[in-house]
Amino acid sequence: MKNMARHIVSGTLALLVLWTASCSHDTEAFGTSDKESVLSIGLRLPAASPKAGEGYEVGETYENYIDIEHNNYRIYFFTSDNKFIARFEPDGFVVAEGSDYRDYSMLGKAPAVLADHKNFKMVVLANWPQYGDETMKAGETLLADICNAEWGLFDCFSPFGPGPDRLIPFYGVSEYNDIALRPGEVTLLPEPVALLRAVAKVEVVLKTDARFDLSFSEVKIRRYNRTGYCAPKDVFSREDYDHDGAWDSDYVSGLHLVEDSNDAEEKTQNFRFADKWTDTDGNRYEKWTAYLPEYRNIGAGDKYSNIEVRLDAQTGEDEPHKVYFANYDESGKTDNNDNARRFDIARNNLYRFTVTVRDNRLTVNVQEWQYAYDNEYTFD
Repeated sequence: MKNMARHIVSGTLALLVLWTASCSHDTEAFGTSDKESVLSIGLRLPAASPKAGEGYEVGETYENYIDIEHNNYRIYFFTSDNKFIARFEPDGFVVAEGSDYRDYSMLGKAPAVLADHKNFKMVVLANWPQYGDETMKAGETLLADICNAEWGLFDCFSPFGPGPDRLIPFYGVSEYNDIALRPGEVTLLPEPVALLRAVAKVEVVLKTDARFDLSFSEVKIRRYNRTGYCAPKDVFSREDYDHDGAWDSDYVSGLHLVEDSNDAEEKTQNFRFADKWTDTDGNRYEKWTAYLPEYRNIGAGDKYSNIEVRLDAQTGEDEPHKVYFANYDESGKTDNNDNARRFDIARNNLYRFTVTVRDNRLTVNVQEWQYAYDNEYTFD
């Protein structure tokens, strides 16, 4: 997988503090008494892109966005064997602005039944089109029921870009052991909840120099799935998807497709033009992006997904150039008919293809793992 165009884009929700009413927060403002156990969770969202860490790349604004103000998130507690315990429902939140982040401090009554569970899982959903709160029953609803629920589906963005009305769904889970909730004491949760985006990001970058004054006139995807699951398949613990930076195995090993298959209908849609720039050596770049639900290319026969690009120098009669979801060699070539070279479109990954024009030849470069990277949301 060394030449795979897969770049991990991660979101991390770090849940740091669970505390009761005796802490420094003013619980009266949220309608709770001093005798009630209060759960306080802080959420930090980056307001500006943080610096890229080694091996990961920062996401852009709406790749990092959770609609806290409109309550577009859920925090659930489950038993260690994946049975629903209760939902945490904040009574309100306080916002604090930093230079490059925004903090949300959310307070609410701690579910009384949580005191009966020293070992539990916390599940975070965010930006889902809908939630099935009314369908969830304590001791009966399983975590798998949420992951596979019909209300846990989302539609592909049109156009292919996130925005205030086209939010990326998130899912994350973490397990906590030997946690005792005691009135009047602060309880620290030692591990963060890492969130997975439900979509993959695909970038096509055109690289030219002063000798070739070229641009893309069109970039589009041929074959994609119109609908996807907000949650991954069979991911019931953090260990199922977060492998401490082992990039050949992060984030999930299997696709979660509706009815476990690709859409039968062949369809196309245009990428969105994102940016253009010139580097210090005079090379010119332009970038086009799309955000896609998962798609199975391996074993798909001739029903594979591919990208079609057209240069502004081409006429309407010229065939578009095809870019495949496959490993390319050092000369910029691939054999998409070789199933072993293909790769699927998987959630929470960035697939970046750099198309270079040299001596009137178009080649494709699939960049290496070092361009995968990290975004952090921190519950603080």
